[in-house]
Amino acid sequence: MTTFENLKEEAGRDDILSASGGVRLQSLVYIRWLAVFGQAFALVLVHKVLGFELPIFPAFLLVSASALVNILVSLSYKSTVRLSDRGAILYLFYDALQLTGLLYLTGGLSNPFSLLFLVPVTISATNLSLKGTVFLGLTTIGAITFLALFNEPLPLPPGEIHLSDTYILAIWSALVLGTLFLSGYAWRISSDSRRMTDALNAARMALAREQQLSVVGGIAAAAAHELGTPLNTILLVSEELSRDFPKDSDHAEDAQLLHDQAKKCAEVLAQLSSAPTHNRFLKRDAHHNYLPLQSLMALVSDKYSDKGADIDIRTEGDLSEQPKLFATPEILHGLGNLVSNAAEFASKQVTITLSWNDKTVHAVIEDDGQGFSDEILDRLGEPYTSSRAGRGGMGLGIFISQMLIRHSGGDIIFANNHRGGAKVSIEWPRKRLEKETPYL
Repeated sequence: MTTFENLKEEAGRDDILSASGGVRLQSLVYIRWLAVFGQAFALVLVHKVLGFELPIFPAFLLVSASALVNILVSLSYKSTVRLSDRGAILYLFYDALQLTGLLYLTGGLSNPFSLLFLVPVTISATNLSLKGTVFLGLTTIGAITFLALFNEPLPLPPGEIHLSDTYILAIWSALVLGTLFLSGYAWRISSDSRRMTDALNAARMALAREQQLSVVGGIAAAAAHELGTPLNTILLVSEELSRDFPKDSDHAEDAQLLHDQAKKCAEVLAQLSSAPTHNRFLKRDAHHNYLPLQSLMALVSDKYSDKGADIDIRTEGDLSEQPKLFATPEILHGLGNLVSNAAEFASKQVTITLSWNDKTVHAVIEDDGQGFSDEILDRLGEPYTSSRAGRGGMGLGIFISQMLIRHSGGDIIFANNHRGGAKVSIEWPRKRLEKETPYL
């Protein structure tokens, strides 16, 4: 099982790539306090200073209700609590209903503060689920429609302009369209941002796992090397003891058993340090893993030779002039995902063609499978876009590979061969690929 497959299993178990993480309760409390103080100030200003005869008592009851709810919430929950999606939707739903009551008492849609209907649905679109945003959007449109038909008129002084039904209809249309557009736009932007953030987190996890495996492999090789000397000593001494003791002696049998078990340990250590699955050319530090391009690609392909497809590596150019590069976890994992994807979907053959000149280095990975589906070919590289129709996973493998390849200075292009199968072309500036240190 590959590193990325392990990552997908963890994502499914821990729900680390959830669509919505809820909203911090303290943020909603702060926003509601701003609304409470703003509403109270507006009521006092209009009623006392400007002299409008408002139903001030029921209006202040609604404002006081919001303040009371805020106080109870602050006393009942810690400031670090994050509301669930449903809890946040109910919280914002109450705000929409409270605003509807206030506007009903103060002129309906003719009240300029009717614009505040856009606040709850925008908060939902930015932070909560699509289902919750649709619910709040419908609630907002329902409240706007209600206020357009039913409201207590503003007690304007004689001679002031009274808004016509046509103008009220225009305000209703503007608020409804604003609700639909703003919530849709905010949802789309925040959704893309969440998807990208989740995908980047998954990429970091995959890269960290690859680095961890690289370190573990280095430690295993170092342990095999360090244990080799004492184990050889045990083999030598046990062999001499088995010869020195009489053949029918119990000590001779014990010495022979000790020799046989030590020999088995030596065989295990030899397999540990030389098996292809343990990256036998790699050392612990990337500074020492400066490999020719063909050797590095062979190292990457060796991990996926058991997927059922033959992997053929071809070179176009003078091998004595081929580029050398550091086998960093970024390069290994970025190329590894692409080779793994090709081997998984190939019918029989995966062909990797390497070429180079003084300025650029090219790698082309082709398979003889069905290729990329036309509907997602232009979107490949976006997170959560499956690379093959009907058989893809979360679609993060291609995204992670593209991100790591570009971080190494390369550019990657996805296409389909005219004769069938998928084709991935990678191009690096040779100067960037053959850098002096793997950590720049």
